[in-house]
This record gives sequence, C-alpha cells and structure tokens, in this order.
Amino acid sequence: MRVKDPAALRRKRINQRFSQRDLAVLVRRSQATIHQLETGKMKTLTEDLALLISARLFVAWEDLFILEEHELLPKVTHDASTSGNSRVEGKVA
Repeated sequence: MRVKDPAALRRKRINQRFSQRDLAVLVRRSQATIHQLETGKMKTLTEDLALLISARLFVAWEDLFILEEHELLPKVTHDASTSGNSRVEGKVA
C-alpha cells in the first residue's frame, strides 16, 4: 500500500490532536516511521500498518491509502514438475 496524500495524513493526525510520537505508540511503530509517511519519504507500507493508522485516526483506510494493483492478486504459475498443476507464488501483501 502507499499513502495517497502525505499532507492529508498529517492533517488527520493533527485533527485528532496526536503528535507523531502519540500515533507511533498507538500503532506500535517509531515516530520516525510516522514522519517518513507524512513527508512522503516512505513510499510503501504494509496493509496492517495502514489499517492500524486508519483505525486510530477514525478514517476509512481508502481515504488515506491506495492498495497497489500488484497487491490484489497472487501470481499463478504452471509447474512442469507437478504434471502441469498450477500453484500460487508469492505472498499477498
């Protein structure tokens, strides 16, 4: 996932009267992580973190974050060693 608008994330945090440190404690991350998300220096984040931040800011996750297309579906490949059976590779983030 990625942040839609880092400045909007900052505004939502401030509207809830949280410091970066307060929000970091609530989502069990460092203050530096919150700072990087709000300044656009951290380009991607896990779905878990996005959901935690959204919940703590009382905002729908879709308002703050974008689910990348490659995160929607796992890659399906055909494995010749299993007689043409399909298998799923990778982990959905």
